[in-house]
Amino acid sequence: MFGTIRSGMATSMFEISVVSNNIANAGTTAFRKSGASFSDLYSGASVEGVSRLSKGVGSIVAGTKQSTEQGGLLTREGVLNLALIGKGMFVSSATDPALGPTGRTYTRDGAFLLDKNGVLRTSTNDFVLGYTATGDKTLRKLEVPVLSPTESGAQLTALEIDAQGQLLGTYGTEGTILLGQIAIGAFPNETALRQMGMNRFQETGDSGKVALGIGGQDGFAMIRAGVLETSNVDLTTELTNMIRAQQQFSGSSRILQTYSDMIEKLTR
Repeated sequence: MFGTIRSGMATSMFEISVVSNNIANAGTTAFRKSGASFSDLYSGASVEGVSRLSKGVGSIVAGTKQSTEQGGLLTREGVLNLALIGKGMFVSSATDPALGPTGRTYTRDGAFLLDKNGVLRTSTNDFVLGYTATGDKTLRKLEVPVLSPTESGAQLTALEIDAQGQLLGTYGTEGTILLGQIAIGAFPNETALRQMGMNRFQETGDSGKVALGIGGQDGFAMIRAGVLETSNVDLTTELTNMIRAQQQFSGSSRILQTYSDMIEKLTR
């Protein structure tokens, strides 16, 4: 009996911790909420099923599942603020992509910046990966040179990023030059990606292999500049879940107190 009550309290605390994390990240760019799932336990359970006379012995945490629901869009001035509308993630790497896929991560957070060398980086200072202007489909770090890559050597005067993720630089009176293209990675099962913190995810065996593409391609999100994706947390729903979990914990606590009082009376 005590184990049954304790399992109910433990699952309630687990759900409260998951909901609390969702609420804490309600303002985090492109945050994906999680939901807790539970399973019931029965004594004498077998492969064939649970007998009608089997007695329940509590509950157990089955796991958490990420929501892949699209977050809202928040206008944020700056061409390097990008949002994905649809399926997929930006591809990033903590190490130079020339070293291979080691350190590769995926994110929906499109708050990018240029470092002092003109290299495109994420908010966590990882490299944003994509393709060069030559059409080579090897993932590389993306650079926006201050001086024109042509012989003129003109200064960069404007930078644009279109819906396909093309980096278009304007140098003086030369016109627009294609500097590279941002890559997008999509997975068969995004809910199984490993959460690494700081809005970063990593591929797992359950997520399936990443498919690489570009914005607007069939099965891949469009890229929109000048906006950021907000979290997909609905505070009303989360607070309702919090109240339900707290009531469940409170109910289990009262049952535990009643059980303790019964044992005390029986042992006097």
